[in-house]
Amino acid sequence: MVRRTARLPVGYHDLLRDLGQPGCPACLAAHRVAWRYLDSLLWEYVNDPDIRGRTRASHGFCRDHALMAIDVANEQAGALGMALLYEDFLRHLRDEVIRAAGAIRPGRSRRGSALRIDLTHLRPHQACPACATGEQVARNYLRILATSTPDSEIGRAAWQLHRGVCLPHLVAGLGAARSREEADLLLDAYLRGEEELRGELKEYLRKQNWQHHDERPTPGEATAWRRAVYRVIGEPAPRKPPR
Repeated sequence: MVRRTARLPVGYHDLLRDLGQPGCPACLAAHRVAWRYLDSLLWEYVNDPDIRGRTRASHGFCRDHALMAIDVANEQAGALGMALLYEDFLRHLRDEVIRAAGAIRPGRSRRGSALRIDLTHLRPHQACPACATGEQVARNYLRILATSTPDSEIGRAAWQLHRGVCLPHLVAGLGAARSREEADLLLDAYLRGEEELRGELKEYLRKQNWQHHDERPTPGEATAWRRAVYRVIGEPAPRKPPR
């Protein structure tokens, strides 16, 4: 009888590779995919009418991905592509602003006169496409983590030093958890890393006291304050093409 081996989920080896780097693996993957999306857009699809229409509806990109797009453009000499896109976006936004201005009406409030302003047209009508692309791969990573026990290959990699999901991706993972067991695995992965990080922060603070001035912080302790910020808000977007 031929024994069938279990099929690994899509993204398994990518996640295992990203767990070889410090920080939140979901952030690393989302940033890498978003960078590739923007690179492809500026290089090949800047004049594609369907893609142009979707990005116009999202008013371009969110703040983080607009800044990433600038870095992508700098890497590939893509200033022309960015100029084409944002001339289009600004022209669209001008029409939206004029429409919003025409809808301003006088109103009343408890404090006296007020204005009723419909801001619907000034808000993006669709999500940032780079966000949507990155969130898809991040959700897949979280699903694999939520179903990987501590003694599995993924589980052992996830609980190495300086690993763990950030708070935003913990919240996203818990929101998609299908059982208490999955939620517990995600919570455990976060809390283990958080306990390790707080320990390094405490040691760093202790060594700043004049009574311990002869003790130098370890490299992990010296960078703990920065990693604490990233644990709360997520890993920063890369300024250069991700590995």
